[in-house]
Parts: sequence; C-alpha cells; structure tokens
Amino acid sequence: MKIKKRILALLLSIFTIFGLIGCSQGKEVKVDPKYPKKPVEVIVGFSAGGGTDACARLVFQYAGKYFGQKFAIVNRPGASGEIAWTELSKAPTDGYTIGFINPPTFNSHPVQRPGCKYSMDSFKIIANMVTDPACFVVRANSPINSVNDLYDMAKNKNISIGYSGPGTSESLMLRQIEEIKKINLDKIPYDGSAPSVVALLGGHVDSVVMNVSEAITYTVDGSLKLIAVSSRDRVEAFPEVSTLAEQGLEVYNEAYRGVAAPAGIPDEYIAKIEDSIKKALQDPEFISKAKTQNLPLDYMGSEEFTNIILGIDSTLREEFKKGEW
Repeated sequence: MKIKKRILALLLSIFTIFGLIGCSQGKEVKVDPKYPKKPVEVIVGFSAGGGTDACARLVFQYAGKYFGQKFAIVNRPGASGEIAWTELSKAPTDGYTIGFINPPTFNSHPVQRPGCKYSMDSFKIIANMVTDPACFVVRANSPINSVNDLYDMAKNKNISIGYSGPGTSESLMLRQIEEIKKINLDKIPYDGSAPSVVALLGGHVDSVVMNVSEAITYTVDGSLKLIAVSSRDRVEAFPEVSTLAEQGLEVYNEAYRGVAAPAGIPDEYIAKIEDSIKKALQDPEFISKAKTQNLPLDYMGSEEFTNIILGIDSTLREEFKKGEW
C-alpha cells in the first residue's frame, strides 16, 4: 500500500512539473506600458573596433535619442557571429536584450553547421540599417573591365581571385557564376579584405571580391577599379559600374546589417525599437557621420526585412542540397 502511494505521489509530481513547464512555455510576456525603463543591451558578434561594431555603435548612439533609454553595445566575438546569435536566441524576452545580425552569414550557420544551436525561428526581426553588396575589383591598370572579361581570360590561362573563404556568401556567389560560365577561377581565401587587396596590388591575384563599402577607399586613391556589383540595382557610390545581372549573370550577393530580438518579445517592444532606428537613420547628423564610415544606408522595417531573411534562408538551403559551397 505504501509503495502504491509513493508511486502515485511520484506520478503527481511528474505531472505537476510538466504542467508547470507547459504553462511557462505558453505564457506570454506581459507588456509593460512604461517600457523602456532601463538601457537595452545590443549583442554584437564581432570585435570592438571592426566594421560591424562601428556601425552598431553609431546607429544606437542616435537611436537612443528617440528611444528614451540608452543602448549598450556588448561584444561577443567568435565563430563568425554564431556565439553571439546563440546567446541572443536564449536571451530573456523582456525587451532589454537585442542583437546585431549580419545576413547572409546569420542564415548560413544553421544550414552548414550541424551543431548550430539557433534557427530562424529563434528570433523576431526588428529592422535593417545597411545593405552592402559585394563587388569585383581589379587593379586600376588592368585590361579587365567586366566579370565576363575575367572569365573569358580564364579560358586561356589560370586566373585567380581573392575572397573570404569557403562557406561564405562570396563563395556561394562565385560557385553560382562558375555554374553559369562553366569555367572555374583559382579561388584564394584571405582573412579579410585588407590582405586580399595587398595580394591584388602585388600581382599575386588577378581580382578580389569584397564589399562595396570596403572598396571605396581603394578607388578614391586610384589603386583599384570596380568591374561589377552584385546588387539588384546599381549602387549610389558607383553609378557607372554595371551589375552582374546587367552583364548577363543573374546572381546577387548583398550583405545586410540589421537587428533582431529573441522570439517571444512583445510586438509593442519591437515597434518602439524599430521606430527609434528609423528616426536615427533620418537624423541629418547621423547621416553625415554614416557617410564618413562609407555606410550604404538602407532602412527596412520588421516585415520587409523578415521577408528578405526568409528568402535568403530558402535560397541557402536549396544551394546546400547541391553540396557545400
């Protein structure tokens, strides 16, 4: 009889525990009408002083003016952003922790890395601030004036191109072009644009793929020239440079810098953060400072940016089925 009572008590305890878990998982966050009451942490997945960090600090310096509280940047570098985005996915949903995201790298980890502990369902997307397409650059005195020239030259001799390495969006873009052109370039990975440009200027590679914002400095001083951009439209900084699509290559590669929150955060909080970012990007003083950083500003609200991210996710998954890039 005592054994039966113990079993019954144990079962009741188990049911109670699972009942509490179910209630806590289904419980919605209570909206605080006085939100925000304190500063909001912004997790950044890259080191202080880098391009992403500088962008985040500038944006949220001005967003704080319109938000009513300050935003505090917290750097969590490592694993190309995966450490930060995993931490963000597990953060409280009280509106006081958000994170900077860098699609398509943000999308690629769950697709390529079996141990990745977050997915797109782990987040609620807030806004995008910057859209920075990739571009192809060559030495200023190079006879190469288009991507087609680059690949045509590869028919007769070995042509090399510097890029950011396997598993990146640049790698995917190059693979897509190779499928169209039926020609492979000798792809040389570099840790960032600076060493790849040194190699290009030294004649060690024939071309380099980098972001438009990174290329501006080298074109102003006359070292390099752009031969294509990977955006859907020509970019404001280089209106004379044609897109890959205009050169007959329906391939696109744009890097985004935006913000997300852990899934479960109330829509009311999202709206307030989104509004502060939108107003910051319209601030004349901010716009002036953004130009000094060569930031290609491109505001998108939550709904539009969410659709972009879901589209990227779908494309990456389809490409991954063909094999790793």
